[in-house]
Amino acid sequence: MNILITGGAGYIGSAVARRLLDEGHKVAIIDNLSTGDVKYIDDRSVFFRGNILDVDFLKKVLESNKFDAVMHFAALKDIGESMCRPDLYTSCNITGTINILEAARSTGIGKIIFASSAAVYGAIPEGTAIESSPCNPTNYYGKTKHIGETIVEHYSKAYNIDSICFRYFNVAGDSGLRFIDTKAKNIFNIVAEVAAGKQKILRIFGDDYDTKDGSGVRDYVHIDDLVDAHILALDLRGNHVFNLGTENGYSVLEIIDAFRKKTGHSIPTEITARREGDIAKLTASCQKARETLKWNPVRTLDDMVESAWNSYIKQ
Repeated sequence: MNILITGGAGYIGSAVARRLLDEGHKVAIIDNLSTGDVKYIDDRSVFFRGNILDVDFLKKVLESNKFDAVMHFAALKDIGESMCRPDLYTSCNITGTINILEAARSTGIGKIIFASSAAVYGAIPEGTAIESSPCNPTNYYGKTKHIGETIVEHYSKAYNIDSICFRYFNVAGDSGLRFIDTKAKNIFNIVAEVAAGKQKILRIFGDDYDTKDGSGVRDYVHIDDLVDAHILALDLRGNHVFNLGTENGYSVLEIIDAFRKKTGHSIPTEITARREGDIAKLTASCQKARETLKWNPVRTLDDMVESAWNSYIKQ
C-alpha cells in the first residue's frame, strides 16, 4: 500500500513509518517539524515539509500521489497548554483534521487511521474505560480528540471511507529509533531525564488521589505494541473505535520505582499541586481490539522502562 503519514517525524508516527517500510509498504510523510525531528524520518520514505493547516499544500501533496490510506498523527497534545491556549488546539487538532479529511475525500483515499486519545473519556467512575463508556473529557486536548473522532466518523459514513480511531492510553518505551523528546510531558520521558542528570528533580502532580498510593494511575502500552495495532488496521474495513492499552494500571510512584531499580538512580521527587484536568485513575478495556482487530499487547512495564532508558544511555 501507499500510505501518507501526518506527523511522521514524531514519536509514534516515525515508529509506524519504519515498520510499514520494513513490511514493504510505500510511505510518504508530512510534518512541519515543530515538535518532530527530521533525523527520525526514514530515508526510504518521501518527506514533505509543511503544515496541515495549509490547504493548498495538502491538496498539492495528495493530488500528486495516489495514496491508499492516511494515518493522521499530527496534533498538539500538552494537556496543560490546551487549557490556556484553546485557540492553538482548535486550529491544529480540529481544523487540521478537517483539512486532512477533506483532502482525502477529494482525492479518493479509501482509509483513514486517526490517532485519538484516552483523554476523550475524562473521569470514569469505575476507572476502566470501554469504547462505549461516556466521553466527558476534563481537558481541552481530550475535547479536541473527541470532536476529531466525531468528524472522522461522519466523513467515513458519508463518503464511504474506512476509518479506525485509536484511543491511545499512555504510550511508552522506545521502538529502536532512540527517540528522545525533551518537550514531552510523558512521565517516562521526564523520569529518564532526571535519571540521566538532565533534570534535577521530578515533580509529582498530586499525592492525594483516591488510589493505591495517592498518585495518579494510568494504563501504559509499549510503542511496539501500539505499532502492531496500526499494521493490523490496514486490513480492517468499516468504521471502528478501539482502545489501545494493556488493561494494567500503574501509579506515578510505581513508574518511578521501576526506573530506580533499572537505573540505580535515586530520582529525587517533589510533590506539587494537581494539574487542572487530571483525573485519579484511567485504564483500558481492550477486549474489542483483541476480538475484532486480533491485537494483543505483549510487552511489560519492565520492557517499557528498559527500552526507554536504553534510548537515553545510548545517546
